Amino acid sequence: MTYPPGYPHQPQPGFGGAAAAAYDAQRRSRRRTTIILSAIVAILSVVLALGAIKVYQDKTGNIIIPALSLRAADDAGPDPFTPSVALAHNTTPLKNRTRGTGHQGVRVVSGTDPGLYATTGTSSCDTAALGNYLNSNPAAASAWASVFGIRTSDISWYLNTLSPVVLTADTWVTNHAFRGGVASPFQSVLQAGTPVYVDSIGVPRAVCSCGNPLRPPASAPVGGYRVIGDPWHDFHTRDVERVVYNTQHVTIVNNTTTVVNQPAAPAPLAPLTIQNLVTGLTEILNIGGTLDLPAPPADVKLPDPAALNTAPTFTAGDADQNGTVDGSDAPAEAVVERAQENNDAPVIEASSSTTVIPSDGATTTVETPGAETPGVETPGTTPGVETPGTTPGVETRGITPSDASVPTTETTVATTPTDFGSSTGDTIGSLTFTSGGTSVTCTLPSSFDSSTVTATCSDSVSREFNASDLSQSTVSSAVSSSSDQIWRVTPVGSTESLAVTTASWQTLTTTTSESTETETSVEPTE
Repeated sequence: MTYPPGYPHQPQPGFGGAAAAAYDAQRRSRRRTTIILSAIVAILSVVLALGAIKVYQDKTGNIIIPALSLRAADDAGPDPFTPSVALAHNTTPLKNRTRGTGHQGVRVVSGTDPGLYATTGTSSCDTAALGNYLNSNPAAASAWASVFGIRTSDISWYLNTLSPVVLTADTWVTNHAFRGGVASPFQSVLQAGTPVYVDSIGVPRAVCSCGNPLRPPASAPVGGYRVIGDPWHDFHTRDVERVVYNTQHVTIVNNTTTVVNQPAAPAPLAPLTIQNLVTGLTEILNIGGTLDLPAPPADVKLPDPAALNTAPTFTAGDADQNGTVDGSDAPAEAVVERAQENNDAPVIEASSSTTVIPSDGATTTVETPGAETPGVETPGTTPGVETPGTTPGVETRGITPSDASVPTTETTVATTPTDFGSSTGDTIGSLTFTSGGTSVTCTLPSSFDSSTVTATCSDSVSREFNASDLSQSTVSSAVSSSSDQIWRVTPVGSTESLAVTTASWQTLTTTTSESTETETSVEPTE
């Protein structure tokens, strides 16, 4: 007899037909019960799986997890308000990563901090062109004015309360696209080097490359967002800065820099201290007055900058896409929870590939980014322009679209620290490097009239450099941070840096210039 015993295939003696039939019926009943229970378990598994997928999609979809869109310095993005009015291009300011204090995954700074903004020595944007375009395009003007709560007829006078500058840090703002006749808000990080307009308390108010109006960023922690777009080479969310709200204050408590809440206060009337990217020195910038306008009519009511410097409020779908509670400036609960889970380090979805990269830069997983979020741009570089040897859509600083089509490649070698001799000065006067086994010396002009400088080189090759890369502060910082104490500089339009063997300093010839320049007049709207 086999073990375990079961119903015999052949009836054994003494096992009657009725008993066998009853046993067989019982066995079939157990089988049916087992099948039914298995089916129930399978159905429940499917239901639970579908529920899990629904929860996952809800928590990682376009609505619950809002997007933080990366915008490169010269990228207008889709649906801009105006054509570009930027006059400063391919600037490479030296980032200051110790400014402000860490808060909700980014750094919070005061808008009036010295050196927070920069200039190239001339106006960074054409304010008259921006005002004239809006005045001649009523639909765009109406949407633009709505962001600041002003009338379209007041735009010219409001623009005259702003000044163009260059960002010295990657900066978090609430950006707006001109879509469907309205200003569609989205959270965005503008790359350092982006020309923008700021008001009298140092709050970014418009982007020069696209005319998009700006507001302060949402109050939600950065870890609750998914960062979309192509990160530039030195992008880290922990280094992103945002200007503190008027209801907050960056101060020192118990020897620790922190953010504390405070009652709203009137805007201070004081100039900003900005950095000159050409000379490396700081200078005073009086805000506004860039347009040649008559006194504003009595009925022109311009907003107080401090009153505008608060956490923005969104409604309906805009609230979902910007990470806040509908009708409130409070962050959405799901966004706060996700930030806690991520330890304020959001996942970065690179649009040019399917690799998902956390904000610390380490590749962890591979996914395919979801559908495009309404109202959110996926930034890249100028359409149709790519830099060979780099990832499409990733900006290479110092390369303009015309340069990007045919970059030059130059390999240089240096084995000993760069020798600066006994010369003194505020910028590089000459530099020597080895190219193709030949020593090449390039001499710089004695005055820098723009953000780029053309050198005269002994090999008869014309090389152009960003003026800011040649300043004493930038060069010294680059050498001190290099393990081999070799200064390396990349010419404009090149994909390889020059390893400089010797260099000399010079003091630039002083030229008289005003920090605030009067621009071409703009016609106010009647």
